[in-house]
Amino acid sequence: MTTMSSGSRPTARLGYVAVSSAGSPIPGSDGDPAASAPRASEAVGAAVIVGRDSELARLGVLRDAAFAGQAGTALIGGEAGVGKTSLTNAFVTSTRQADPSVLVLRGECVPLGGEGLPYAPVVGLLHDLAGQLGENELLELAGAGAAELRWLIPEFGAPAEPVDGTRPENRLRLFETISRLFTEAARRAPLIIVVEDLHWADDSSRHLIEFLIRSITDVPVLIMISYRTDELTRRHPLRPFLAEIGRVPSVHRLEIGPLDDAAVEQLISLTCHPDDQQPGLIKRLAMASGIPFFVIELIRASGAGGDVPETLRDTLLLRISRVGDECQRLLRLMAVGGIRVEHNLIAAVWAEPEDRLEQILRQATEANLLVPDKSGYAFRHALMREVLHDDLLPGELTRMHRAYATALEADPGLAPASVRAVQLAHHWYAARNNQAAFRWSVKAARLQHYGYAEALRHYERALELWEVVRDPESEAGPLPEFLDEAADVAGAAGQGERAVAMLNEALRIAGPGATPEATALRLARKARMMLNLVQPGVLELVEEAVSLVRSDEPTRFRARLLDYHAMIRLLLDKPGAINAARSAIAAAQAIGDKDIESSARNTLGCALATLGIDVEEGLSELRTAGRIAVTDRQRVRYYINLSDTLTLLGHYAEAARTAAEGQAFAAEVGLYGLSGVVMLSGNAAEAAIALGDWGRARAMVEDALRTDPTGNQWIHQRRLLATITLWMDDDADAVDAILEDLQRFTQIAINGPQYHAGISAVRAELALSRNQPDLAWDIVRSTVESLPWREPGYDLSFIGVAALAYGRHPQRPAAWREWLVDEIRNLPDLPVADQYLPFITAELGSTVDDWRQAIETMTEARTPPHLIAYAHLRQAQLEAAAGLAEDSRRSVGRGRALARKLGLRLVLRWLDGLSSAADDRGVAADSSPLAALTTREREVLSLVADGLSNRQIGDRLVISAKTASVHVSNILAKLDVGSRGEAAARFRSVGP
Repeated sequence: MTTMSSGSRPTARLGYVAVSSAGSPIPGSDGDPAASAPRASEAVGAAVIVGRDSELARLGVLRDAAFAGQAGTALIGGEAGVGKTSLTNAFVTSTRQADPSVLVLRGECVPLGGEGLPYAPVVGLLHDLAGQLGENELLELAGAGAAELRWLIPEFGAPAEPVDGTRPENRLRLFETISRLFTEAARRAPLIIVVEDLHWADDSSRHLIEFLIRSITDVPVLIMISYRTDELTRRHPLRPFLAEIGRVPSVHRLEIGPLDDAAVEQLISLTCHPDDQQPGLIKRLAMASGIPFFVIELIRASGAGGDVPETLRDTLLLRISRVGDECQRLLRLMAVGGIRVEHNLIAAVWAEPEDRLEQILRQATEANLLVPDKSGYAFRHALMREVLHDDLLPGELTRMHRAYATALEADPGLAPASVRAVQLAHHWYAARNNQAAFRWSVKAARLQHYGYAEALRHYERALELWEVVRDPESEAGPLPEFLDEAADVAGAAGQGERAVAMLNEALRIAGPGATPEATALRLARKARMMLNLVQPGVLELVEEAVSLVRSDEPTRFRARLLDYHAMIRLLLDKPGAINAARSAIAAAQAIGDKDIESSARNTLGCALATLGIDVEEGLSELRTAGRIAVTDRQRVRYYINLSDTLTLLGHYAEAARTAAEGQAFAAEVGLYGLSGVVMLSGNAAEAAIALGDWGRARAMVEDALRTDPTGNQWIHQRRLLATITLWMDDDADAVDAILEDLQRFTQIAINGPQYHAGISAVRAELALSRNQPDLAWDIVRSTVESLPWREPGYDLSFIGVAALAYGRHPQRPAAWREWLVDEIRNLPDLPVADQYLPFITAELGSTVDDWRQAIETMTEARTPPHLIAYAHLRQAQLEAAAGLAEDSRRSVGRGRALARKLGLRLVLRWLDGLSSAADDRGVAADSSPLAALTTREREVLSLVADGLSNRQIGDRLVISAKTASVHVSNILAKLDVGSRGEAAARFRSVGP
């Protein structure tokens, strides 16, 4: 793992042809033609790269866009030796030559027997950044996340208080902190982040890199990531990563192919003396298949005399054979240690005098086999290390792994504790020492800093060895409890099904002899995992857990369990949450735990208010919950649930303020990355929609989705995005794609109205946008019948969609009307009812006066403005049908002005349809030269006369540039003119 700042890296890392004036060889890197032939041309004095002009140009375009303030990512793929590092380094160097202020950070993924070291590339990036900013300033910028940063990188000092790395919010805070550090660095100077060899990355590194790509947006940052395409087997974990991240608009893939014949010949001319360019050599170089690294190695082999090898492997082995036997032995030993080995570690493993080791290492570096940095040595190319490793005999391999393990056991200072544990587990396992491998696998699992997937692999290895080692419980503790630990880590790693399997095994092994508390805890954990997997049976498991705990003994465990039971009821059986929450409150008061009491009162308040049972008491309970909350986590939950409840009740402005306060508080205490906090963004967006600020809602949802939320948080944000896309963009195909994504949550109905009804409402609105009122009605009715309980806040928005379907149906079926009347008959007296009822009752009445009165009432009640815009449309339709043409035009104008202000293309399309129909009826009576134009076409023509382009017209009228172009073409045809200028002149001669 390289941890130097970019400025201190040796010239050997520059991956392009670089030949000194004396003709001495300079080591290179990935596919590096930097490794010049023994007789390099003295005519070349500058660094060059061949055959990559188009790739450099593409990277230049990405860099310019990124440095203009739109961060971007380049995924650079290619087979081993093709020159990915060469290209990256040449590009970075040319960029810094043009602008020395550009900051470059580098991180490399480190393989360790197929187990990437957790966060290795990101640790390298942070060390580079610390070298640029200074460690103290880095930690100061980290703010509340400094503790997690110190825990991840012990060299930064121990955190003031212990950090629980198993808590998801701590890992998310770490992610947020690192993102903020890079963002702040980019505000000071343009930033290039280079991550090499992503195919070796551990799961945690991939997750963090994806988070950075999504979260770093409006700053001058270019992220460059390289990976080997020949490593990507069908099941390689990088494949789904590339597929998912490739959907992000700021991400661009760049595949690096072999050099063509002309580029190979150019490379030969630059790296091989003219006397050595015999026809036979050039012919033999065809076997290199255009891979620069292979070309250079074949030239080296030919320059040493003798036959040219037939394969790259033979070529590399021939190169290695030209150093002494002792040097070859050292290189093989280093190959077992990885692509890079610290000097202190190889010195301890080699176990011979230091001066002799340095002589051998110098021989290897002078032969361009190793590249030194400030604290260790890396193989000049990964292929070199792979060939050496693959050439080892089984006995040699076992002995060398044992040597590494013995040295690491003897000296704890050779590596940080967590890295040392991983290395020891790996080396002892490869050395076939099961007892030691088990011991260090257990330690490695428990020491991982936020690397849940990596920790899980060590838990799995320990479980694999459990039956073959002596007295495993002396090291790991009882097997059921060890399985509990492993299940928690599996859940945090996103392996919920594996977590459930581990808990099932723990329950089986523990059997009836386990304490009731232990069994109850396992059942509750299993329920939590199943809830995250959106599986049925969760509530039954929690109830079973509650039944196992004695009710006559007030304990913190019982209070926590009852509180969890109430929270599960809130999600899966909200009416049942009321009594469950009251029981939890009593249990918390019995032990004097205010935080548990706060949580239970929060649950109780949500249920009472949103079900309409007692709104005042519900809001009072929620505010009490916020007042007595002890932990920051509980305080954030208060803001989430209070803002959501206020929105459902119709108090949109207060909901927006509460959500904003919650976001500010979460940022202040360093919990902004907590997955539940994503809900605050969703709550704020819903309030913004209800207040008519659709653009702000879109920005908040898109920001939340960049954090890559999971589970219900992902459902919430994607559902909101579908609503926004439908009403603002009128893009049915895009909404279809979002809904298709959501369909994979087949058990979503268990979550009640909050998710199931919300998604169904979008589906019904989508049907209405396609003029399919029957389908919209069917969606509403079938969803209502499937809901396990009803809530006024969700009911009214859903009934409103049904009213839309009824109003847009040409026959207005009587059965539909009866259903709507029944639904609104017993609604509670709430602000949200005052907002929706005028709209629904006007649709049932359907007279001009009904809609006129409804618009007045809706405006006074602060009904969501998009419904008022639609109400103007309905009034205009009825006025047109009654022959009130001028009144209808005025209503269309009011509706259009409001829809344009809100940015709602869907409503504008409906209004345009009504205007076109009215205009078609009035053309015969209109003798104006503009009589053939619709109202929308006259608007477009007036803007054409003002000199606006199609794109500017689209922005002004909230339509696409393509739609504006269609309108202009229709105008030219109807006016029988040949240009926009003629059309503008016709308009000015007549007037609007």
